[in-house]
Formats: sequence, structure tokens, C-alpha cells
Amino acid sequence: MLKSAQALLLAAVSLCAQTAFDVASVKPSDPNEQGGRVQFLPGGRFTVENCYLKFIIQRVYEVKDYQIVEAPKWISDWAFRFDIQAKGDPSAPPAQLREMARTLLADRFQLKVHRESRELPVYALVAAKKGFRLHVGKDDGGRLRPGGIEAVAGGVMQGRQVSMEDFVRAIAPNLDRPLLDATAYTRPFDFRLEWAPDTVLSAADSRPSLFDALESELGLKLEPRKAPVEVLVIDRVAKPSPN
Repeated sequence: MLKSAQALLLAAVSLCAQTAFDVASVKPSDPNEQGGRVQFLPGGRFTVENCYLKFIIQRVYEVKDYQIVEAPKWISDWAFRFDIQAKGDPSAPPAQLREMARTLLADRFQLKVHRESRELPVYALVAAKKGFRLHVGKDDGGRLRPGGIEAVAGGVMQGRQVSMEDFVRAIAPNLDRPLLDATAYTRPFDFRLEWAPDTVLSAADSRPSLFDALESELGLKLEPRKAPVEVLVIDRVAKPSPN
């Protein structure tokens, strides 16, 4: 009986959960504004500053750029950037705010999407021709605990006694396509990796590319392949309605 009552209570709470913001403002950004960000904030607030729609969709639907398909060019055009200020239930948790943000995009941008799996280019992480160069060093009393990974600076990352799964998860955001672990490597390892990020790659930065650094420092290689990837298909979208 108690479990039934709890289930009914949870269902009632779910039905009463707010699905849309109480107030929301969507307007074009100042053309001279620099930078941009999307934030889900305490107090039931959702804010966007100087972002084009494709970037907003990435954050709201928790997908990467390459996962958004069949989208019109204008949603990633720097000329069409937006500021959004929205506020709802102050007690709304982040997951609920995200759902409310999806409702807002559907209402103001007529956004309609669906998810499906498609065969897309990926990278498979494999052993380089000369084999792995992975090992576990002695405990030097540093701040990194076993399993810890940190980005020290742009293009500098290190970890201590990490799994290959966690390593792949840390490296993947630096690539332009999904990264799959095809190493079959199961032991923990230490690493320090330095490379020149694409955003700063220039003659002034003598560090290798991420591809070359993985191979020379860790004996790992990024191999282009194709594999099923979940994508977000844009079925419909329009420029925003007035406030």
C-alpha cells in the first residue's frame, strides 16, 4: 500500500511539473557583442548570450555539432545570433529546465526534431604501428589521485592510473567526430599529452597536432572509419517570433 501511495505521489508531481517558462524574451544579439554562452541557472533561469541557434540546440539537447543533421544554414550563421532570457519555477532542477528550454525553442523557433541512428564518419582509437607506449609510473605524491584526469592548459592534459574508457571520454571533445575505443587495452595507465589545439595551430606553436601527439607520446592512432551514430534530425525550424 505504501509503495502504491508513493508511486501515485510521484506521478502527481510529474504531472504538475512546469513544462514552460513563465516569461521569456528572445531577441537578436548586438552585432558588436563578442563571445557567447548558454546557461541553466539556479532560480529557474535559462539564459543565452550572443549565440547562433545551432549552438543553442547543442546545449539544450546535449548533442555535438556533428550530430545535428538536415539543418538550414542560417542556424549556424554568425549573422543570426540571439539573446534569450527566460524564467520559470525557481525550484526547477536542471533536467526540468532543459525540458522547458526545449519547449521554448519549439514555441519561438518552431523547432521540431527527432533522433535516429545514421552511419557517420568516426575515429577509432587503435594501437599505433610500433605498439602502445602506456605505463603506470611511481606515485610521486602529486595532487592527482588514481583515475584522475586534468586539463592543465590549452593542449595539455594529464592523468594518473586512468582507464582507456575515461581517457577516450576526455579526448573526444577535442575531435570533430565521435571517438570509439578499439584498443582492447584493459590496464590503467598514466599519461601526459601535449598538442597544438586547432584553434591556436600556427607557426608560432611548435607542438604537434593531437593526431601526432597521440602516436608519438602514447603509441595510439586515430583511424578514420564509419559507424552508427545517434543524430538529431531537424524536421522544422524558423526564425523566431517576436516577443
